[in-house]
Amino acid sequence: MFRFDFKDKGLIPTILGTDNADYLERLCPVLEREKVHPSGVVRLRDAAFCEERGIVQLSSLAEHTALLEDEDYKRLAHRFGMDGDVIRNGLAAFPTCTAVEYGRRVLLFNKTDSGDRMLDAFLGDLAGHFFDGKRKPGELRFHEVAPLDAKFRAEIGDYKPVSPEILQYGICTKRCGMAPTLRNFNRLRNLQLMSAPLTKEQERIVSSLVAQPDNVRFQNVEMKVRTPAKRKGQGINI
Repeated sequence: MFRFDFKDKGLIPTILGTDNADYLERLCPVLEREKVHPSGVVRLRDAAFCEERGIVQLSSLAEHTALLEDEDYKRLAHRFGMDGDVIRNGLAAFPTCTAVEYGRRVLLFNKTDSGDRMLDAFLGDLAGHFFDGKRKPGELRFHEVAPLDAKFRAEIGDYKPVSPEILQYGICTKRCGMAPTLRNFNRLRNLQLMSAPLTKEQERIVSSLVAQPDNVRFQNVEMKVRTPAKRKGQGINI
């Protein structure tokens, strides 16, 4: 469910009393020309749950990540809407894609077997360099986005780098911290369909962290030995 705010209501295409199958084809050019983006996006299943439970729509309690913590939502979610197989079988009216936000980069993955493999390879690469000590964004965020433009959807293929503007057409569904802790490392690996075996260096790092609280950061400090300058008549035994 999308909300668009128009300054000029006369620009909104008319909703006909009979067949509106071509409504998006009439709406999308107006949105692009006027640079209008959604001011609110809600899953219909979330909206139905909130309406039933008296949760104010578009409030902080109605956010998808908040609902995922609600035991009733998790227990009854199958009652509201269709599952991902409908999207994968091409039957959804508004098929969604997975958008991964990593710093300033946004990568769009289609819900196909090839798209899943591309996403898995991307996550595997992040996991492989998780403890390398290089500066990383604070979080890896996953979004379910529904591009309205059919032509754009057809051009996505299995994977496509896109503008962050696409995130305005979706909701955040998962977050994974990128601080070098054992908790974050395990969460990242659990997001993969098939995790690669740990390298010897990763095994060493995990062993050093496993006995500590799981939010302790791994300190990747390169050990350097400073050798004093050799003076005349003075030897150095190492």
